Amino acid sequence: MGFSQGGSLALLTVERGANEQMYQNKFRAAVAFYPYCEELKGIATVPALILIGERDVFTPGCRDMTEGRSRHLGMSRTTGEGSPIKLIVYPGAHQSFDFPRTTPIDYLGYHLEFSQSATDQAVEAVREFLRVTVGGGQ
Repeated sequence: MGFSQGGSLALLTVERGANEQMYQNKFRAAVAFYPYCEELKGIATVPALILIGERDVFTPGCRDMTEGRSRHLGMSRTTGEGSPIKLIVYPGAHQSFDFPRTTPIDYLGYHLEFSQSATDQAVEAVREFLRVTVGGGQ
C-alpha cells in the first residue's frame, strides 16, 4: 500500500516486468492512494485497488491506464489483460483527501484538501478489497 508517489511504487512493484520478476517472494495485492499513473502500463500480476479524488490533477493517467488508454509509449493494458485493477474516484475530492488538515493548501501546483467522506469510503473500500483478495480478518 502506498500514497501518492508511494502508491505509484506499489503499482510498479506488481506490474508485469523486470521489477516484479526480480524477487522470489511476491505481493498478493496492491493498494494505491492517489498515485501518478502516467508511466505505468497497468498490466498487474496481482489484483490492485487505486483510490483517487475527482479533482486531483496529479492522477488523470490512472483513468486512462485502467481503461486501456495509456498515453505511455510501448506496451499498455488492454481490456481483461493481467490481474484486475479497480479504480475508485471520489467526487469532489483532491490529492491527500485522507490526510486531516484544518485548512486546504496549495503545494507545488497541487491542491491538497482533506475529505472526511472520501476517507471513510476509502477505508471501507480498502478493508473490503483486502478481505476479498488476501482474506483474513473481519
